[in-house]
Amino acid sequence: MFKQRFRITVSIAIASVLASLSLHAGDLIVAQEASSTPETKQKAKLVDLWQPGDSGQRMNIRGRVTSLDGTPLAGIFISIRQANGDGEYTERYRTTLVSDAKGRYQFGSVVPNNDFGARHVHVTVYQDGWEYFDMSILFEGDPNLEHHYEEGKPIFLEESTVKGETILFGRFDIVLVPD
Repeated sequence: MFKQRFRITVSIAIASVLASLSLHAGDLIVAQEASSTPETKQKAKLVDLWQPGDSGQRMNIRGRVTSLDGTPLAGIFISIRQANGDGEYTERYRTTLVSDAKGRYQFGSVVPNNDFGARHVHVTVYQDGWEYFDMSILFEGDPNLEHHYEEGKPIFLEESTVKGETILFGRFDIVLVPD
């Protein structure tokens, strides 16, 4: 009887852990399910493009999507594309995020390498009712920043240690203009 209860308890625990992860097989992206904290403290789901063994410095970028008057915009599709830590564009470092109920989004990646200009992450939003948004996230301190040919916004990356690993954190907010 004890063994049967133990098996059921373990099975339920394993099922709940598996249910809390969402694996997108085509993109090899694992997104965390929001925790059960009150809505005001919940973070947007993290889409992590980085995987163990990838070269480059890890980073996490978060931000909000709002209208000109500061109203958070939910359900906005945000396309992200960047080079990996070796400067190569691959499908794994390309994804589409969706802003949450408070307009928030976040993704984990690596600081992209670029041998021909400033390091950057391409960000586009094409959504009915809003003007097309196309901008690059640039990084303050990049020696090639002044030579970057694209329109972009430099952000500051703050260093922090998480579970013994150094990760850079930055913020990039998106303001959309009505169509």
